Amino acid sequence: MNNIFIRCGIEVQNYEKALDIIKKQIKDIEDGKFTDEDLQNAKQNIIATIKFIPDEQDTGITYYFGQELSGNYVPFEEYENKVKAVTKEQIIELSSKINIDTIYFLTSRN
Repeated sequence: MNNIFIRCGIEVQNYEKALDIIKKQIKDIEDGKFTDEDLQNAKQNIIATIKFIPDEQDTGITYYFGQELSGNYVPFEEYENKVKAVTKEQIIELSSKINIDTIYFLTSRN
């Protein structure tokens, strides 16, 4: 089982609008409506995040917890190499398997 987390800060009254935009973006990815530059920028952002994992406690905990759940330990260097190897075709193929499963809101009590 794999998970993709889509996070966005919205006001509750804009829920339907935000959900429609997210669904459209997923459909655009499925249709291959993203450039090689978009792909390279995404890879660079992910790799930059990987490099900070050892320096940030909460990120490190999340990283190792995810590996514990999956039963698969991937060293940082291998993780970075896997990100670099991802192709546009793989992303398109994977995007067709995305199901929106759980939606939740964080609110404060006053």
